[in-house]
Amino acid sequence: MNVFSIVVAYHPDVEHLARLCRTLATSGAKVIVVDNSEAGDTEPRFEMESCTRIALGENTGIAHAQNVGIAIAIDRGADVIVFFDQDSEPDGNFLRHLLADMKPGEPGVVAPVCMDKATGQELASLRIGRLSLRRNVVSHGQHLPYPVDLVLSSGSAATAVTFSLVGKMDEDFFIDFVDFEWCFRCRSRQVPIRVIPSAVMRHSIGQRSVSFGIIRGTVHGVSRSYYKIRNCFLLFRKSDVPFLFASFATFSMLVRFILLLPFVKNRLAYVRVLFTAIRDGVTGVVGKNPASVRPQSGPS
Repeated sequence: MNVFSIVVAYHPDVEHLARLCRTLATSGAKVIVVDNSEAGDTEPRFEMESCTRIALGENTGIAHAQNVGIAIAIDRGADVIVFFDQDSEPDGNFLRHLLADMKPGEPGVVAPVCMDKATGQELASLRIGRLSLRRNVVSHGQHLPYPVDLVLSSGSAATAVTFSLVGKMDEDFFIDFVDFEWCFRCRSRQVPIRVIPSAVMRHSIGQRSVSFGIIRGTVHGVSRSYYKIRNCFLLFRKSDVPFLFASFATFSMLVRFILLLPFVKNRLAYVRVLFTAIRDGVTGVVGKNPASVRPQSGPS
Protein backbone atom coordinates (compact mmCIF):
# COMPACT_ATOMS: atom_id res chain seq x y z
CA MET A 1 0.00 0.00 0.00
CA ASN A 2 1.06 3.54 -0.71
CA VAL A 3 0.42 5.09 2.71
CA PHE A 4 0.46 8.84 3.38
CA SER A 5 0.27 10.36 6.86
CA ILE A 6 -1.08 13.91 7.20
CA VAL A 7 -0.05 15.83 10.31
CA VAL A 8 -1.75 19.18 10.98
CA ALA A 9 0.48 21.50 13.02
CA TYR A 10 0.00 24.84 14.75
CA HIS A 11 3.00 26.31 16.61
CA PRO A 12 4.18 22.78 17.30
CA ASP A 13 6.83 21.50 19.67
CA VAL A 14 9.43 20.93 16.95
CA GLU A 15 11.20 18.06 18.70
CA HIS A 16 7.95 16.20 19.31
CA LEU A 17 6.81 16.80 15.73
CA ALA A 18 10.11 15.57 14.33
CA ARG A 19 9.89 12.46 16.51
CA LEU A 20 6.35 11.77 15.25
CA CYS A 21 7.42 12.16 11.64
CA ARG A 22 10.40 9.86 12.11
CA THR A 23 8.16 7.20 13.66
CA LEU A 24 5.71 7.41 10.76
CA ALA A 25 8.43 7.43 8.10
CA THR A 26 10.16 4.44 9.71
CA SER A 27 6.80 2.65 9.61
CA GLY A 28 6.71 3.07 5.83
CA ALA A 29 4.45 6.12 5.47
CA LYS A 30 5.13 9.22 3.41
CA VAL A 31 4.57 12.18 5.74
CA ILE A 32 2.94 15.50 4.89
CA VAL A 33 2.99 18.19 7.60
CA VAL A 34 0.52 21.00 6.94
CA ASP A 35 1.53 23.92 9.14
CA ASN A 36 -1.20 26.38 10.13
CA SER A 37 1.20 28.67 11.99
CA GLU A 38 0.95 32.33 11.05
CA ALA A 39 3.52 33.87 8.69
CA GLY A 40 6.63 34.82 10.62
CA ASP A 41 5.85 32.24 13.32
CA THR A 42 6.74 29.12 11.34
CA GLU A 43 9.62 27.09 12.65
CA PRO A 44 12.55 26.99 10.20
CA ARG A 45 14.39 24.29 12.18
CA PHE A 46 11.92 21.62 11.17
CA GLU A 47 13.42 20.04 8.04
CA MET A 48 13.29 16.31 7.32
CA GLU A 49 14.04 14.42 4.13
CA SER A 50 11.24 11.95 4.84
CA CYS A 51 8.65 14.70 5.27
CA THR A 52 6.93 17.24 3.04
CA ARG A 53 6.13 20.43 4.95
CA ILE A 54 3.47 22.81 3.65
CA ALA A 55 3.50 26.20 5.42
CA LEU A 56 0.13 27.89 4.92
CA GLY A 57 1.24 31.13 6.59
CA GLU A 58 -1.98 31.56 8.56
CA ASN A 59 -4.40 29.57 10.65
CA THR A 60 -6.79 28.22 8.05
CA GLY A 61 -8.36 25.64 10.37
CA ILE A 62 -7.88 21.92 10.67
CA ALA A 63 -10.45 21.11 7.95
CA HIS A 64 -8.68 23.18 5.29
CA ALA A 65 -5.26 21.92 6.36
CA GLN A 66 -6.44 18.33 6.11
CA ASN A 67 -7.93 19.02 2.68
CA VAL A 68 -4.61 20.44 1.48
CA GLY A 69 -2.88 17.28 2.66
CA ILE A 70 -5.53 15.01 1.14
CA ALA A 71 -5.19 16.69 -2.27
CA ILE A 72 -1.40 16.30 -2.25
CA ALA A 73 -1.55 12.68 -1.08
CA ILE A 74 -4.09 11.66 -3.71
CA ASP A 75 -2.14 13.49 -6.42
CA ARG A 76 0.92 11.45 -5.42
CA GLY A 77 -0.94 8.16 -5.68
CA ALA A 78 -1.98 7.47 -2.09
CA ASP A 79 -3.88 4.26 -1.44
CA VAL A 80 -4.50 5.06 2.22
CA ILE A 81 -4.40 8.36 4.14
CA VAL A 82 -3.83 8.49 7.91
CA PHE A 83 -4.49 11.63 10.00
CA PHE A 84 -2.56 12.81 13.03
CA ASP A 85 -2.45 15.83 15.32
CA GLN A 86 0.93 17.35 16.11
CA ASP A 87 0.92 15.80 19.60
CA SER A 88 -0.14 12.30 18.55
CA GLU A 89 1.98 9.52 20.02
CA PRO A 90 1.86 6.34 17.93
CA ASP A 91 4.53 3.71 18.42
CA GLY A 92 6.56 1.98 15.73
CA ASN A 93 3.97 -0.79 15.27
CA PHE A 94 0.94 1.50 15.17
CA LEU A 95 0.47 1.72 11.40
CA ARG A 96 1.10 -2.00 10.94
CA HIS A 97 -1.73 -2.84 13.32
CA LEU A 98 -4.07 -0.07 12.16
CA LEU A 99 -3.81 -0.86 8.46
CA ALA A 100 -3.53 -4.65 8.61
CA ASP A 101 -6.99 -5.24 7.12
CA MET A 102 -7.28 -2.15 4.91
CA LYS A 103 -8.12 -2.88 1.29
CA PRO A 104 -7.01 -0.23 -1.21
CA GLY A 105 -9.72 0.54 -3.73
CA GLU A 106 -12.53 -0.27 -1.29
CA PRO A 107 -14.26 2.48 0.76
CA GLY A 108 -13.44 2.12 4.43
CA VAL A 109 -12.28 3.91 7.58
CA VAL A 110 -10.36 2.52 10.55
CA ALA A 111 -9.50 4.16 13.86
CA PRO A 112 -7.35 3.26 16.87
CA VAL A 113 -8.14 2.99 20.53
CA CYS A 114 -7.28 6.50 21.78
CA MET A 115 -6.15 7.03 25.35
CA ASP A 116 -6.45 10.42 27.03
CA LYS A 117 -2.97 11.60 28.01
CA ALA A 118 -4.29 13.50 31.02
CA THR A 119 -6.54 10.87 32.58
CA GLY A 120 -5.19 7.64 31.11
CA GLN A 121 -8.76 6.66 30.22
CA GLU A 122 -9.91 5.43 26.84
CA LEU A 123 -11.68 8.02 24.69
CA ALA A 124 -14.91 6.47 23.50
CA SER A 125 -16.03 6.16 19.92
CA LEU A 126 -19.77 6.51 19.25
CA ARG A 127 -22.58 4.41 17.87
CA ILE A 128 -25.77 6.07 16.68
CA GLY A 129 -28.85 4.08 17.59
CA ARG A 130 -32.58 4.44 17.36
CA LEU A 131 -33.90 8.00 17.48
CA SER A 132 -30.31 9.07 16.71
CA LEU A 133 -29.31 8.52 20.32
CA ARG A 134 -25.55 8.28 20.80
CA ARG A 135 -23.87 5.52 22.75
CA ASN A 136 -20.27 5.52 23.93
CA VAL A 137 -18.26 2.50 22.79
CA VAL A 138 -14.93 1.46 24.31
CA SER A 139 -12.78 -1.57 23.58
CA HIS A 140 -13.26 -3.39 26.93
CA GLY A 141 -10.32 -5.65 26.10
CA GLN A 142 -11.67 -6.73 22.72
CA HIS A 143 -9.14 -8.08 20.25
CA LEU A 144 -11.16 -8.07 17.03
CA PRO A 145 -12.12 -4.94 15.07
CA TYR A 146 -15.63 -3.68 15.83
CA PRO A 147 -17.98 -1.31 13.99
CA VAL A 148 -18.70 2.24 15.15
CA ASP A 149 -20.27 5.33 13.59
CA LEU A 150 -18.22 8.30 14.82
CA VAL A 151 -14.49 8.47 15.58
CA LEU A 152 -11.88 11.14 16.26
CA SER A 153 -9.80 12.08 13.24
CA SER A 154 -6.46 11.76 15.04
CA GLY A 155 -5.03 8.34 14.26
CA SER A 156 -7.83 7.42 11.87
CA ALA A 157 -7.22 6.22 8.32
CA ALA A 158 -9.30 6.06 5.14
CA THR A 159 -8.70 4.57 1.73
CA ALA A 160 -8.23 7.21 -0.98
CA VAL A 161 -11.32 6.01 -2.81
CA THR A 162 -13.39 6.90 0.27
CA PHE A 163 -12.86 10.61 -0.40
CA SER A 164 -14.16 10.32 -3.96
CA LEU A 165 -17.36 8.83 -2.54
CA VAL A 166 -17.77 10.90 0.62
CA GLY A 167 -15.93 14.13 -0.20
CA LYS A 168 -13.28 15.97 1.80
CA MET A 169 -13.55 17.72 5.15
CA ASP A 170 -16.16 20.47 5.59
CA GLU A 171 -14.32 23.77 6.02
CA ASP A 172 -17.45 25.47 7.40
CA PHE A 173 -16.53 24.02 10.80
CA PHE A 174 -12.92 25.24 10.83
CA ILE A 175 -12.03 22.84 13.66
CA ASP A 176 -14.60 21.22 15.98
CA PHE A 177 -17.01 18.53 14.68
CA VAL A 178 -15.03 18.26 11.42
CA ASP A 179 -14.43 14.56 12.07
CA PHE A 180 -17.97 13.76 13.24
CA GLU A 181 -19.64 15.52 10.29
CA TRP A 182 -17.41 13.61 7.86
CA CYS A 183 -18.21 10.34 9.65
CA PHE A 184 -21.93 11.06 9.27
CA ARG A 185 -21.38 11.39 5.52
CA CYS A 186 -19.60 8.03 5.58
CA ARG A 187 -22.53 6.56 7.48
CA SER A 188 -25.04 7.92 4.95
CA ARG A 189 -23.07 6.29 2.13
CA GLN A 190 -22.62 2.95 3.92
CA VAL A 191 -18.87 3.34 4.29
CA PRO A 192 -17.81 1.04 7.15
CA ILE A 193 -15.97 2.57 10.11
CA ARG A 194 -14.16 0.20 12.47
CA VAL A 195 -12.01 0.51 15.57
CA ILE A 196 -8.85 -1.63 15.59
CA PRO A 197 -8.15 -2.58 19.25
CA SER A 198 -4.54 -3.60 18.59
CA ALA A 199 -3.74 -0.05 17.42
CA VAL A 200 -3.44 2.15 20.52
CA MET A 201 -2.47 5.82 20.59
CA ARG A 202 -2.33 8.56 23.21
CA HIS A 203 -4.21 11.77 22.53
CA SER A 204 -4.75 15.14 24.28
CA ILE A 205 -8.21 16.60 24.85
CA GLY A 206 -8.45 20.23 25.97
CA GLN A 207 -6.50 21.86 28.78
CA ARG A 208 -7.81 19.81 31.70
CA SER A 209 -10.73 17.62 32.70
CA VAL A 210 -13.32 18.31 35.42
CA SER A 211 -15.76 15.73 36.77
CA PHE A 212 -19.33 16.38 38.00
CA GLY A 213 -20.33 12.94 39.24
CA ILE A 214 -21.28 10.95 36.14
CA ILE A 215 -20.72 13.99 33.90
CA ARG A 216 -17.18 14.83 32.80
CA GLY A 217 -16.29 18.12 31.16
CA THR A 218 -13.14 19.31 29.41
CA VAL A 219 -11.84 22.85 29.86
CA HIS A 220 -10.86 24.58 26.60
CA GLY A 221 -9.49 28.04 25.91
CA VAL A 222 -11.82 30.95 25.15
CA SER A 223 -11.18 30.92 21.39
CA ARG A 224 -11.61 27.15 21.12
CA SER A 225 -14.85 27.34 23.09
CA TYR A 226 -16.29 29.59 20.38
CA TYR A 227 -16.00 26.84 17.78
CA LYS A 228 -17.22 24.08 20.04
CA ILE A 229 -20.44 26.01 20.76
CA ARG A 230 -21.02 27.62 17.36
CA ASN A 231 -20.42 24.42 15.43
CA CYS A 232 -23.09 22.56 17.40
CA PHE A 233 -25.61 24.90 15.81
CA LEU A 234 -24.03 24.42 12.36
CA LEU A 235 -24.74 20.69 12.65
CA PHE A 236 -28.43 21.46 12.14
CA ARG A 237 -27.58 22.77 8.65
CA LYS A 238 -25.90 19.54 7.50
CA SER A 239 -28.24 17.12 5.75
CA ASP A 240 -26.34 13.97 6.80
CA VAL A 241 -26.43 14.85 10.52
CA PRO A 242 -29.63 13.67 12.24
CA PHE A 243 -31.64 16.48 13.83
CA LEU A 244 -31.87 14.69 17.17
CA PHE A 245 -28.10 14.16 17.27
CA ALA A 246 -27.51 17.87 16.65
CA SER A 247 -30.07 18.71 19.33
CA PHE A 248 -28.44 16.47 21.93
CA ALA A 249 -24.94 17.71 21.03
CA THR A 250 -26.01 21.34 21.39
CA PHE A 251 -27.83 20.81 24.69
CA SER A 252 -24.95 18.75 26.11
CA MET A 253 -22.34 21.30 25.03
CA LEU A 254 -24.22 24.22 26.60
CA VAL A 255 -24.80 22.36 29.88
CA ARG A 256 -21.13 21.37 30.15
CA PHE A 257 -19.98 24.87 29.28
CA ILE A 258 -22.13 26.43 32.02
CA LEU A 259 -21.01 23.82 34.57
CA LEU A 260 -17.37 24.55 33.76
CA LEU A 261 -17.64 28.33 34.19
CA PRO A 262 -16.70 28.27 37.91
CA PHE A 263 -13.44 26.46 37.02
CA VAL A 264 -12.08 28.92 34.44
CA LYS A 265 -10.19 32.17 34.75
CA ASN A 266 -11.39 35.30 32.93
CA ARG A 267 -14.98 34.14 33.35
CA LEU A 268 -16.39 37.24 31.66
CA ALA A 269 -14.55 36.42 28.44
CA TYR A 270 -16.12 32.95 28.45
CA VAL A 271 -19.60 34.39 28.98
CA ARG A 272 -19.08 36.80 26.08
CA VAL A 273 -17.88 34.07 23.75
CA LEU A 274 -20.88 31.94 24.74
CA PHE A 275 -23.36 34.54 23.47
CA THR A 276 -21.24 35.34 20.40
CA ALA A 277 -21.00 31.67 19.47
CA ILE A 278 -24.74 31.11 19.89
CA ARG A 279 -25.51 34.18 17.77
CA ASP A 280 -23.11 33.15 15.00
CA GLY A 281 -24.30 29.56 15.07
CA VAL A 282 -27.97 30.53 14.76
CA THR A 283 -27.25 33.01 11.94
CA GLY A 284 -25.03 30.54 10.09
CA VAL A 285 -21.59 32.14 10.37
CA VAL A 286 -19.05 29.58 9.09
CA GLY A 287 -15.30 29.20 8.85
CA LYS A 288 -12.87 31.25 10.90
CA ASN A 289 -14.26 33.29 13.77
CA PRO A 290 -14.79 36.79 12.32
CA ALA A 291 -14.05 38.38 15.69
CA SER A 292 -10.50 39.25 16.69
CA VAL A 293 -9.95 35.93 18.43
CA ARG A 294 -6.85 33.88 17.76
CA PRO A 295 -8.12 30.32 17.38
CA GLN A 296 -6.16 27.12 17.76
CA SER A 297 -5.89 24.18 15.39
CA GLY A 298 -4.05 21.95 17.80
CA PRO A 299 -5.30 19.09 19.94
CA SER A 300 -9.00 18.63 20.13
